Amino acid sequence: MDFKKIIKAALIPTVALVVLGVIGVVLGFVLSSVPFVPLLVGLGFFVVDCLIMVYAGYAAVKNSKLDLVSAALVGALAAFIAGIINGIISLVLMVVGVYSIAGSTAGAIGGATALVIGIVGLIIGVFINLVIGAVLGAIGGFIGQKM
Repeated sequence: MDFKKIIKAALIPTVALVVLGVIGVVLGFVLSSVPFVPLLVGLGFFVVDCLIMVYAGYAAVKNSKLDLVSAALVGALAAFIAGIINGIISLVLMVVGVYSIAGSTAGAIGGATALVIGIVGLIIGVFINLVIGAVLGAIGGFIGQKM
């Protein structure tokens, strides 16, 4: 396994996932007053993210001449790094939004609770994203080997 090749192959998918994640979070917050729209936006971005992770594995095999395990690592690395960055951005925007409307003690307690829940969700979500990235990267690598 050549870790330099893996990191190089994961760079562009990671940047794409971070940019799409930031756009998705901002759109989710801007459109949060419209029912079901943030859900549809999030679902659409999730599908595009999955396609990017599959492509990351495919490109790792085709362009970087990596094996199937390395393709899975490319997808996992891209998903892990993007998950951390997007999770922190989302957490910061959530806390700023919650604390800006928390004018009372009850609102501040709710904001603190939201912060703790957000941090736990960030930790769990990053590892779920890592597994999804590895599986989808392996699928993309498998497709790349067969084509």
